[in-house]
Amino acid sequence: MKDVDAETLQHIMLIAAKMNAALRKSKYKCEGVNLFLADGEAAHQEVFHFHLHVYPRFIGDGFGFKYDKAKNFIELEKEKMDEIAEEIKSKLV
Repeated sequence: MKDVDAETLQHIMLIAAKMNAALRKSKYKCEGVNLFLADGEAAHQEVFHFHLHVYPRFIGDGFGFKYDKAKNFIELEKEKMDEIAEEIKSKLV
């Protein structure tokens, strides 16, 4: 995302909202929509330029993130989470 300016990102999200509305009004009548953006190799980005995926969703479609909670998530005490939040907040532009 670092190579896309704020104005372009805003425009892309407006288009995504229009796509969402169009999908829901279409004859396909999706029951939900996921927007997906991968930024970086660790996020499983495969094509290294900006692109936003718009996935029409249906109840029971089997699509989704699969993860092992014990392996992929660390539960922290509130105090530590607050410390992390402050660090991230200090870097907001």
